[in-house]
Amino acid sequence: MAALAAVVLGSGALGGSVARADTLALGIEPDEPSTLTGLELSLGLGVLGQSTSGTPLDDHGYDRAPGPVTDLQARLIFGRDRYVRHGLLLRGAYTAGRGFGRQGYGFRFGIADLGYSMRALLPCMSSAARQVFLTGTLGLSGGWADAGTGRGPMGIDENERRLAADELDHAALGWLFGVEGSVHFGRFLVGASLDLRQHFGIDTEADRTFLAQAMLRVGGAFDWRD
Repeated sequence: MAALAAVVLGSGALGGSVARADTLALGIEPDEPSTLTGLELSLGLGVLGQSTSGTPLDDHGYDRAPGPVTDLQARLIFGRDRYVRHGLLLRGAYTAGRGFGRQGYGFRFGIADLGYSMRALLPCMSSAARQVFLTGTLGLSGGWADAGTGRGPMGIDENERRLAADELDHAALGWLFGVEGSVHFGRFLVGASLDLRQHFGIDTEADRTFLAQAMLRVGGAFDWRD
């Protein structure tokens, strides 16, 4: 009986030590997530193909003049979500057909883009050493087209080609759609992009120009919290 009483008393004491009325709550209120802001700066080099309607000299390089293109791009990214964020894109590009126009050109294009971007982090392809992103952009595009005399030597049509070169300089406005994949290694980024543009000429016979551009890019990425 004495042993049984000792067990009962011991269990009562143990129970008293476990069940306390003043037990502290262990839950911690999470902090409100701060805004993530990022800036991407990159230089691109690639190829651009263009097709222009409404010009009278399609056989001399005005209609198709694929060639190298270079651009400088800045993208401001912001938002509270680590995986999907949005922002603004600003870009300037230049092309003059094959060889940057060294052998003649139909048009030299100076292009300016302003767009809205959505960027998604791909966690299954990312790691502690790298981050992989997929970005889509939709926006406005415009610029200035400086008409040349077309590719190749001029023959009996020299006067017509020079007259067209004087008349076909024009400004243009239109739309932009682009997709870009990039990999960030700390503050260094590499990527590839595909952009489609439709430009509508202002007061010119070159009423529509479609531009397709594929680029490789290198640059820097900088993130901070507000």
